[in-house]
Amino acid sequence: MRQIPNSSICNFFYIFYIIYAVLFVMSLLSTAAVFVTAKKLDGAVIAVGAQGLIMTGIGATAMMFYYLICDRALIGKAVEEVENFKNASKARL
Repeated sequence: MRQIPNSSICNFFYIFYIIYAVLFVMSLLSTAAVFVTAKKLDGAVIAVGAQGLIMTGIGATAMMFYYLICDRALIGKAVEEVENFKNASKARL
């Protein structure tokens, strides 16, 4: 598995980040539309609104999870390795 470059893994997770970002926006807009277009707040509207809020939260959490996998775990480690290499090269001079 170490032969797979971090950039390939980041691209894979970035695709999921984009998908969940789109789902998050769609969920947010549809939840807002439910509350704006409802004539009265009865049990059905509240239930659909609550479901929309839960799905919006799940979409936002998944979206940030996929972003952080690449940004903090993969790219951050790669930058740290490069900086350590640069510092080691300067120390040799």
